[in-house]
Amino acid sequence: MDDRVTNSHTQQDINLNRYALQICEEIANNMGADKVSADELSDDIDFNHTFYSTHYGGGAIMGDDPSDSAVNTCSQMWEMENLFIIGSSVFPHFGNYNPTGTVCALAYRATEGMIEYLSGDGGLLEEPAGESEEETEESNA
Repeated sequence: MDDRVTNSHTQQDINLNRYALQICEEIANNMGADKVSADELSDDIDFNHTFYSTHYGGGAIMGDDPSDSAVNTCSQMWEMENLFIIGSSVFPHFGNYNPTGTVCALAYRATEGMIEYLSGDGGLLEEPAGESEEETEESNA
């Protein structure tokens, strides 16, 4: 078995990235850059870390309402109180920079939540938005 991540690009992927590179070049020129070095994409480009990020995320979105998120801000699952999701899966989208610092901060916060959960009587660490404490206890019963 081959244990590696591979990625094949469709012609649409290549065209989209060519367009993005063209727009970036135009922006740099319009801003008066002294030197602009534009990358070029060949039709047979392979996964090579040059144009694509390996920072994947999403799937267990963080939020304050179980109707549109999977975990609370402690990364605790709304539907399974003893499960905490660690990593970029809780991101609703990526920002403009490497997510490592944010992932570390969220892992630290989740760890604090786990300690609180384990040292208490269990239950959700945060009430869902718009729900009273009594409603939360009833839904956990």
